[in-house]
Amino acid sequence: MAAEGSRYTVEELASKVGMSPRNIRAHQTRSLLSAPIRRGRTAYYEESHVRRLEAIKSLQRQGYNLVAIEAILGVRSPEPAGEALELLLQRLGREQPGLVHALARHGVLVRGENGSVEMVRSRLMRSVVGLNRAGVHTVPSLQMLSEVLDRLRLIAEDLVRSTGQRIVSATPTLRAGAMSTWDELDTRTDLLTNSMIGLLTEAFRVALENFGPTAMPDLLAEWGGESPLHPHGSPTIDIG
Repeated sequence: MAAEGSRYTVEELASKVGMSPRNIRAHQTRSLLSAPIRRGRTAYYEESHVRRLEAIKSLQRQGYNLVAIEAILGVRSPEPAGEALELLLQRLGREQPGLVHALARHGVLVRGENGSVEMVRSRLMRSVVGLNRAGVHTVPSLQMLSEVLDRLRLIAEDLVRSTGQRIVSATPTLRAGAMSTWDELDTRTDLLTNSMIGLLTEAFRVALENFGPTAMPDLLAEWGGESPLHPHGSPTIDIG
């Protein structure tokens, strides 16, 4: 039951919005949810917190990840783009809205309040520019990127769960019951999450670096004069 004046404890809020207390605290850590109001030793949440969590859940149901949601809700600031990338983004917004939406779901791009397209993951977008310099048109590059992210999303979920389970099962001190406070659990969870992301990222990079240099020459040789990349010999960014 809600506290007086439409205030909720974290357990009451969790029950109202259908979300675990742990997830609510995680959203606070990411600054997606403002801090509760404290009355003595008890923290209370208000209707504004309910609306915010409902908005987050709605975006998640539409397929947006938390990075994308951070950008949409103004928690994560867009990254600056150079003049060439800025022109590219605005042309994409006008001519490829479906592609912009697909990449926004993965937190790569975001539409600003004025409708402009902004970068959230500049390193990834600059990789697309690198493909362009190699002769690959921009729209096919971004379409491939969207498809790759769709496939990697499932692979990443499986890897994180399976790797995380092995780590926790092999380390009794990491189990929730072994920690005395929520703060300790949150701190340990954040450290473990960041470390595991770093490990999986670098492991995937090593696997790609081991395979890529030998695979690409073979692929180009197989296609011979009928390369699917359509090199145009110009470093200029286009969206053809």
